[in-house]
Amino acid sequence: MVIELTQTGTVIFELFGRKVIRHGDLVTKINTQGINQSEVDAMQFVRENTTIPVPRVHSSSPKSPTMDFVDGATLHDAWNGLSDAERATISAELRDYLLQLRAIKGSYVGGFGNTPAVDLRRFAFEGGPFADEAGWNEFLLDGLVSTCPSALRRMISTQLRTDHDIVFTHGDLDARNILVRDGHIVAIIDWERAGFYPEYLDLLKPLRGANWHVG
Repeated sequence: MVIELTQTGTVIFELFGRKVIRHGDLVTKINTQGINQSEVDAMQFVRENTTIPVPRVHSSSPKSPTMDFVDGATLHDAWNGLSDAERATISAELRDYLLQLRAIKGSYVGGFGNTPAVDLRRFAFEGGPFADEAGWNEFLLDGLVSTCPSALRRMISTQLRTDHDIVFTHGDLDARNILVRDGHIVAIIDWERAGFYPEYLDLLKPLRGANWHVG
């Protein structure tokens, strides 16, 4: 939905200090808190090392990368209007893209470019990067159960695996970040939380707080 017109283009998205402004065949993503360079670097890395459709970044400043405008609807908005065949095609494409990401292994747990790990289950949601999954688990435990008795913390810790593969991860693979058109995925966007994480993370994130209906 178009929110407003500006001298430089049309604001097509705005939330929590973030805007996406379309100007012709390009869009500029503006974040008043700043844009992580790792997001731009991650997008370039994915374009060069996979067949995943990612908008090309043309320029960037500390607060506003400019990239290709991709014409499409979010999978969140489009799903209920898709045919069974289109759903099957999109599901197969998404599976292939996830497999390509999971084939890229990492040597640490954290954001792209050896930057801090991010997890919104933590109030102070940045930490690390971590040398291994055990360090990542401790980071999660510090935020989730910081006030619980030490015996309970130890019990929870014993339930957490430390042997997952560490793989390239989008970090926020929600249906709102998948653009589709004519029964195909045309772009995956919003790579600001991309990095190397335990292999389960891209499967876990869409299930947290999911509120879109699949008919």
